Amino acid sequence: MSYQGPMLIREPELRWPIVMLAALLTTAIALLAAGVYYVTQPIVTPNVEPGLETALFTGQPEFEQFREQIVIEQLVGKEKVHPLNNLAVEITALVKNNTGRKISGLEVRGAILDGQRSTVRDRTVVVIPARQTILEADERINVRILLESIDKDSDRAHAVMEVTGIRFD
Repeated sequence: MSYQGPMLIREPELRWPIVMLAALLTTAIALLAAGVYYVTQPIVTPNVEPGLETALFTGQPEFEQFREQIVIEQLVGKEKVHPLNNLAVEITALVKNNTGRKISGLEVRGAILDGQRSTVRDRTVVVIPARQTILEADERINVRILLESIDKDSDRAHAVMEVTGIRFD
């Protein structure tokens, strides 16, 4: 028997199952790659939080008086590395109401500062009424702020948390 070149599948009943198997495998690989990409993307929550109407904000004279009476204790910043080299910092603190009044609205800003005290990343969230309806006098609440998409090479010297808005009941 002489050499006739590469062997091709000439029978149609054998060709279609192989073509279908190749198409299914290609589709499965594409879906798997899309799933891995979707799972590794960080969850980005918009910075749009419900606002505090009729609240005292930074810059108002009465606000500074009450701001000093809201104590932020046990401030901790934890870094977490996401897949694809994204860095996130979770800032947690214990906020205590020493104003002697019930707080029905509390807005807090968390930030990462560099060595020159300029902001690397910040986020402002409404803690009350979003997490609980009211903060009684001398009551404490745990506050957690997640800062995402931070450059891993940035100078991250300090984590800070400050009150930016207060509304009393």
